[in-house]
Amino acid sequence: MIKILNTATLSSFQDLGRFGKKSIGVSQSGCLDKFSFIISNFLCGNKKNEGAIEIVGGGFSCEFMEDVSIAVSGPTGIFKINNDQISINSSIKIKKYDTLYIPENKNGNIFYFSISGGFKVNNIMNSVSFHQPSSITNDLRVNIGDILHMKKPNSNFQKLINSSFFEKYIKSANDISIIYDEVTLNKFPDFINILESNQYTISAEASRQGIRLKGNDNLSHKLKDEISSGVSLGTVQLPPSGQPIILLNDSQTTGGYLKLGSIPNFEIPKLSQTKINSTIRFKGIDLSESNNFRKKIDLKFNSIKLEDYFLYNHKIKNNHISVQISENDSIISIANEQLINVFKE
Repeated sequence: MIKILNTATLSSFQDLGRFGKKSIGVSQSGCLDKFSFIISNFLCGNKKNEGAIEIVGGGFSCEFMEDVSIAVSGPTGIFKINNDQISINSSIKIKKYDTLYIPENKNGNIFYFSISGGFKVNNIMNSVSFHQPSSITNDLRVNIGDILHMKKPNSNFQKLINSSFFEKYIKSANDISIIYDEVTLNKFPDFINILESNQYTISAEASRQGIRLKGNDNLSHKLKDEISSGVSLGTVQLPPSGQPIILLNDSQTTGGYLKLGSIPNFEIPKLSQTKINSTIRFKGIDLSESNNFRKKIDLKFNSIKLEDYFLYNHKIKNNHISVQISENDSIISIANEQLINVFKE
């Protein structure tokens, strides 16, 4: 069993999503950062779609009532087991009464917490994904004081991966790819130059449903009453305000706003990890480019290797130093909650 002590901004169970339900108005839901989600299960020896806890923001904590191996994945940085600091994208063996704490992170917003063997949680419409706008999946939201149960606890996993994949492909960046909607651009051919020359800020109006952007140049259009049409994860809409909205996993299934285009799925993790008040720019790509880049990312992702490691903890002049030494002699040192360096021979 696990007792939840704190839940950060939002903690919920997620898997890869709830598919095949659009015809009845049920959106995809699922993890916002699919790469980090799969990594958390990979580190625990689970199937890639095993339900994990998605944690938005820092401050999550829990206490363990039995031995188990766990993993925390997401932005490069650290999490804590008791006072020991562990690099994110590692799994570790947990003892009864140990506590987990995930602090704020300057490199991103979203973390995944998996346990080896999986959580015992109710399946709703073929998924364990919490859907934020509705009440049907309320049991899949994680709350302070909850007691969570495990399927078959396994305490044999203590692995890590190199953080280079996150740094290169998931860490927030200024450029976000967009595949433009050809019909819309035929009506408004000047939109590409306006959109790509503008710098947009991620506003505080961001949730699992979508992200509202703020820019200096509004994209105004003449059409007032759009006909509702299907929308999906990554759709970029233009409401009457002239400020774009990017739809995320819990968005509605139809929409009446003008569609500018769509963000490719491989860019959604990067977009989701981008912090509020950060700036982005749109960069147009065609479908062929998108497919080629997706194949490149998938190839890199599928080549990620797990490594066993040893953990040593020291206190030197009030600095807590944690050292993870992997089987190939990589050394990861952490002090004062900051990752100091990674050396490879």
